[in-house]
Order: sequence, then structure tokens, then C-alpha cells
Amino acid sequence: MTSRSFVTPSLRTPALWIPGPNRLSHKVLVAGLLAGTLLAGIALMPTQVSAAQVADGADAGTVDITSVSGAYLSGRHALQSRDIRSASRFFDLVLTADPANPALMRRAFLLRLEDGRFSSALELAPALTADDEADAPFARLALIVDATKRADFAAVLSLTDALPDSRLNKVLAPLLGAWAALGAGNAEDAEARLDVLAEQDGFQAFHALHEAMLLEATGRPAEAATAFADLLRSQQRGSQRLVLLAARQQARAGHLDTALAMVEQFAPDDSDLVAMTGHLERVNAAATQPDGDDPSKPVPARGMAEAFFDLASALQRDRGSETAMVFARLATELSPRFDLATLLAAEIQDDRKRPAAALALSQTIGPESPFHTMATLRTAASLEDLDRKEEAVAVLESLAADRPDLANPLIRLGDLERAREAWDASIAAYDRALERLAKIGREDWAVSYTRGIALERSKRWPEAEAAFQKALELRPEQPFVLNYLGYSWVDRGENLDEALRMIERAVELRPRDGYIVDSLGWAFYRLGAFEDAVSHLERAVELKPTDPTINDHLGDAYWRVGRTREARFQWTRALTFEPDAELTAKIERKLAEGMPDEVQAEPAGTTPPKKG
Repeated sequence: MTSRSFVTPSLRTPALWIPGPNRLSHKVLVAGLLAGTLLAGIALMPTQVSAAQVADGADAGTVDITSVSGAYLSGRHALQSRDIRSASRFFDLVLTADPANPALMRRAFLLRLEDGRFSSALELAPALTADDEADAPFARLALIVDATKRADFAAVLSLTDALPDSRLNKVLAPLLGAWAALGAGNAEDAEARLDVLAEQDGFQAFHALHEAMLLEATGRPAEAATAFADLLRSQQRGSQRLVLLAARQQARAGHLDTALAMVEQFAPDDSDLVAMTGHLERVNAAATQPDGDDPSKPVPARGMAEAFFDLASALQRDRGSETAMVFARLATELSPRFDLATLLAAEIQDDRKRPAAALALSQTIGPESPFHTMATLRTAASLEDLDRKEEAVAVLESLAADRPDLANPLIRLGDLERAREAWDASIAAYDRALERLAKIGREDWAVSYTRGIALERSKRWPEAEAAFQKALELRPEQPFVLNYLGYSWVDRGENLDEALRMIERAVELRPRDGYIVDSLGWAFYRLGAFEDAVSHLERAVELKPTDPTINDHLGDAYWRVGRTREARFQWTRALTFEPDAELTAKIERKLAEGMPDEVQAEPAGTTPPKKG
């Protein structure tokens, strides 16, 4: 049995540019789950609530709540299921029974923010900040957003200056304060407040980005252009967001040709250049009108939205999804057409295994957005997760037809068809995608790789081998390709020395990948080096303890070295992890009859690879 790990670059994740460090080293300020003793003192009141009242559609089930305790327990269950919409409605019900309970109020407030119900959350903010202001940082942020929407920048500055001292607020307060000072008409104070951020270790790029936007907002386009150019040059790899911010500044200044040239030069390879070009043309046209509609221009509310987005995207890299979602929601509250923030919220919902919620968010991004293609790819992914695969195929085919210049929709279609083992359809989609790539570059290794997987599974080995070798030509040290091709050669008894070297190198590159470690152990097994096989397969089981195939492999290796009791234990354990019907039958036969004296070679390519 093979255990070849494969990976496909995600088309779900927005190309977010995150200035500063990849991870934020602070403890996220977010309220914990309510303790079980919370219900003490709350009267149990008969309450009949329909599912529609509770969940407002999205992922609701059929629920009847007959008591406050029932609503509370249902809310806790919804939280554990990451169903924020239902949890929010349930805790709202509990709060009506004890409206002065501060713990309930904080939980209901945060859930309303996460659910995107800002006005409803705002109703609780004054009470949360009335007694112990330092204990309600998110309520204070909601008040800041509300005051910004009302253009009451004096109130914003007062609230910002009183934010509790924390690692997070040391970054957020200078950003919010700078834009609020600009809104209050004090550009000098705005710059001084922003300069505080430059002193924060690891956040100089945050400072540089907002400094460039602030220069444009204060009427200094030449200085802003220089700042953006310096920022672009300082990045090892550009991002669609950063390139668009810089190019928008040029388009608004009337330099459309320069803006378009920046997109051509700096945009990432997977950017939608056609959509970005159209967007910049619209920005340039809006700038010539007295009341031109350009929601991306750097005004105080947009600058604050960008600040919330910066921190939300950084927190999401650290998988601090509760705080990340709150900040993404605050960003879109300040700037409703901030499509990247909407996509980030959709990504968080996807991480939470809430595809219906992710779908609803991605579908709000219209064709006029430079991020429409990205949103459409995410829409297809959510439909696939919802087991609406034919709709997902239709979305991808429609996008491919509308945009004959793009390969990504067809690559994603190939991935979808491969996931449901429609090998011929998958290969056809990959072939169509490759026809659209004018030049195959280093970043296109994954297309050759995944196409190779589909070819290998459809028993077209010579073509599959060529595809894997092309992927290695593009990315010579790619561990997943080294693993897959190396194991395939072992499986076929070909190029054994080179195959083993490739798998060993893959393990060096990804020593904690249980599937790749398993491949090395199983390669030793197939080569008859059973003691070496045991050593590596034991490590693989440590890394992936619940994978049935890896446990089965270890059982086989134990049997070969005479540890038959342990072998039977591993096979029995493998059955508890719900292997597929074919593997189940093989394991049950070994448990009943043991193994033959000679290693039985399996036909190459008979067992599908494992995902890493």
C-alpha cells in the first residue's frame, strides 16, 4: 500500500499582504468560554424558540428551546461546533433572562461582533465599559468604530488613548490614533502618533504602509509615491493588496500609465491582471470627478479599516480566529466595500468548517471587484465542501469561459475532479489549464504534479512519470514530488537507489510529515530491509497515530521481524480508524490467516495516495 503525500496550493486563501512578523507573540485578548457555573442565579423560564428565530437561516437545525438552561447548553454546543450565528442567537436568549450578568453580556457582545451584527453588539458596549473600562477592550473598539462613522474624532482620540495596555494595543492604538488625528484635522499629530509604531520591534512594515497612505491622505502625492515604491522594493515577494494600494495612489494622482506598469511589474504571478487593470481605470476615472466614487481612497475610516485588516490577517496566520474575525468585521463596518476583509472573514469561516457561512460572504463580492476571481474560486470551494459538486463545476466552467486568459479556474476544476477520482476529467481540465499558460514557470510545478497524480491513478505511468519529472525540473527540492515519484519507482521496482535517495531527502525537508516518513518506512519494507522499516514506521505512527494505512504498514513490518503479537495489535488498531472497504478486507484477512512467508508485491498504483 502506498502512502504518497500530495499537496495542492490553496486557491481558497486570499493573497493577503501582511506587513511585519508572520506570527504575533501575544496572548489574544478574547473572552473564554463561559464556565459551567454561569447559570447560577438565572431563573429557568419557559421559552419556546423556533430554529428560524435562533439561527437566522445559515446553518440552523430544527431546535425547540423550552428553558434558559436549554438555550445556554445549545449555545455552548453551537460554540463547540464553531457555528457562531446560532451560538449568538442562543446567548442572546440567555441574556434576556439575566441582562445585567457581565459574563453573559461580554459573551453575547463578542458573538454579535463575530456574526457581523455590529449595531446589535454596539447596544451592549456602553454597559460593558461603564464600570471597569480596562476589562472590555473590544467594547471600546466598537465605540471607536461607531464614533469614526459619526466623524466624532475627538471621541475617537479619547477612546484610543484610554485603550488598555497590551501587546496588541501597542500596535493598534498608534494606527487608530494616527487616522483619528487626521480626521480631527491635525496632520502633525497624526504623523507623531504613527511614528510610535516604528519603535515597535517587528512592526516597521506596518508603519511604512500606513505612512505611505497617510502621505497621500495629507495631499503629498509625490512623497506617497516614493514611500510606496520603497515599500514595494523592500518586499521579497509582492502581493496583490500592496501592489493595488501603490497603483491606486498613482491612478488617483492621474498617472494611470504608471499605475498599470506597476501592476505588470510587481503583481504576483497568480494575480488577475485584467481585473486589476479594469479596477485602476475606474479609480482613475473616479478621481477626475468632483464626487468620484472611490471607496479605497485613504480617508480616516478607510485607514482604520486597513489597520484592523492588517492585524486580522496577521492573527489569522496565527489561527487566532476569534479575534481575527472580530477585526475583519470591524474593518468591513468602517469600509463596507473592503473586499479583502470580506474574503478574510470567509477564510476564517472555512477554517471553522462552516462552508455555508463562507459561501454567503464570498458571494457578496461582485464582478467589478479586482478580487472577484479570487472570490469565485472560494465560492466553488465552499460549494464543493457543501457536497454541491455539480454546482462547483458549473461555477468553475463559467469562470473559465468568461475569462479565457485565466488558467486558475481550470486548475481548480482539475483538483475537484481528482478529489472525486474522476481521473480522465481531471486530466482534461489540467491539460486545458496548461494550454492557457503562455510560459510554464517555477510556480507552476503543482499543475504538473497534480496532473501526474491523476495520470498515475489512471494507469498512464509513462505520462505520469514525465509530469513528475517536469514538476521536479521546475522545483527540484519539492518534498511532495520527491516523495511521490520516489515511492512510485520503489513500488514498480525501478531506479531503486535514486528512489530511496529522493524519499530520504523528502523526509529531511519535512521530518514531521507522517505520510512522507511512512513512505520511507514502506520503501524499506518493499526493499526487504524490515528492521529499518520498523524504525521509520514507528516514527510515522507517532506523527499520524490515527491513520489506518500507516498503522497497517507498521503491523506488516512487525510481522516480518517476528513481532507477531504487536503486528496483530497494529492491524486491530488500524480497523478502529475506519479504513476503506479494500483495506478493511486485507486487514481482516491478515488477522485471520497471518501473512505469507514471502513479501507479496502489489501491482503499482493500486492504492490511492494519502493527503498530507
